[in-house]
Amino acid sequence: MNFIKKNELFLLEEIIKRNFSSKYKDSVLGMLWTILSPLLMMVLFTVIFSTIFHNKIENFQVYFLCGWCLFNFFTSSISVSMGSLKGNRSILQRTPAPKYIFILGGIISEFLNLIIMMVLLIIVMFVTHAPFHLSTMPFSIIPIISLVIMVTGLGLILSIVCVYYSDVQHLWTVVSMMLMYASAIFYPITIIPEPYRQYLMLNPLFWVIDQFRCFVYYGTFPQLGDIVNLLLLSLIILVFGIIVFKKFERRVTMKF
Repeated sequence: MNFIKKNELFLLEEIIKRNFSSKYKDSVLGMLWTILSPLLMMVLFTVIFSTIFHNKIENFQVYFLCGWCLFNFFTSSISVSMGSLKGNRSILQRTPAPKYIFILGGIISEFLNLIIMMVLLIIVMFVTHAPFHLSTMPFSIIPIISLVIMVTGLGLILSIVCVYYSDVQHLWTVVSMMLMYASAIFYPITIIPEPYRQYLMLNPLFWVIDQFRCFVYYGTFPQLGDIVNLLLLSLIILVFGIIVFKKFERRVTMKF
């Protein structure tokens, strides 16, 4: 049993290394893109929207990055998870490697990118003289944990779905765009008329970003009930993802 666990750990490490390095393969700037990409997006959205919301959003750069870092991790992790099984079909056909390892490897590699982006967020906070709310910032790990749990559950489900229906990967491009506009990444929620805000609340990603901003940007604590509800929802998605994955993982190899 210990030998198997060591083999799985070794395989997981290799998948993480491969995914992390392949993302920047044949790229001149390499890992710098992890910093440059959100930085360029920040500059673009700042130029476009900071003047529109200048009376409603103080320090737009930090406000934007607090949302964009988490949104980018979410969409990138889902995209990687979708192709985890189909992209490794040759390995799965030849070896009895645990299939979930490929999904976890992809998500962990994207989490490493998230850490780099968090460093960028801190640097931008320094440069823009944003306040560091040291009493609340350490608790920002809570919505991040909820997001990782949620992404893992969704990744397990969609990795199976994409084996049967490859069109889902194309549909995800549209869905991720809709999520971006529904997550209040670059605009304040106050611009949404009160009767329609309830629909925004149906987006779990909005909860994650909003709670993260409370801890980092506003220096406040969200309602305890909201934190618990988000954690519970994420755990439900994870459990459902594990159930679906366990039920269909044996059929995946036959589908290849």
